[in-house]
Amino acid sequence: MTVSAELAEIHHWWARRSDLTNPTRHEPVSRIAGSPDDQITPTGIDNPYWEIVRQLPSVSDARQGICPDGFARELPVGHHLLTKRYSWAIPSPGDIAWLTHILGRRGLVEIGAGSGYWAWQAQQAGIDVIAYEPIDPSANTYTDGTEYLAIARAGHTAARHHPDRALLLCWPSHNDPWATSTLLAYTGDLLIYIGEHQSGHCADNGFFQLLHRGWTRIDSSTHHITWRHTHSTMTAYHRTT
Repeated sequence: MTVSAELAEIHHWWARRSDLTNPTRHEPVSRIAGSPDDQITPTGIDNPYWEIVRQLPSVSDARQGICPDGFARELPVGHHLLTKRYSWAIPSPGDIAWLTHILGRRGLVEIGAGSGYWAWQAQQAGIDVIAYEPIDPSANTYTDGTEYLAIARAGHTAARHHPDRALLLCWPSHNDPWATSTLLAYTGDLLIYIGEHQSGHCADNGFFQLLHRGWTRIDSSTHHITWRHTHSTMTAYHRTT
């Protein structure tokens, strides 16, 4: 099914709803599209993930604002399908604009890029980006095999070759040391981390210990939209030691 067909099915789902509540939890739901939380994709940018997410049923979370839920089984797309097709974190237009501002003229290197969707969004915004993913797409269980730009096959220590670039880590695997290895290999001074914090579902304790000891938070994207119950953030850190 094409993205346009999926969007049409989502619109049909809304048209069939007799009320605007979650049929399981009986909570009010709404679309991000057309709401005060909406973000418009700039002309010339292709971001199908966001265009789908902004049309999905979403709920208001006291901690994180509006969150797409994707609970409706009759919808053509939901959380699990979209995270495998695109990325575990949702790149909103505001996130990419924030990233462009944080980087200035600096390039970006993403390690563990998965499908390369975030790198593709950065590239469309004019950012000079290099993406690495050690696992072949045919064997990567975190994606559906799609890649959105050219991705280099190299291990996580490839970060050592790019001290002049900012390092992007997006949802590193839970309880896996590769994010720790990447941060140890990287000798630059700017980290962009997207995911949950310690005790969440990203990286291992070693990564967060390194972050606590040697890095200082400088800013976070206020435009980051996260799936319900995931508590994802997008944060920039500067090396202090």
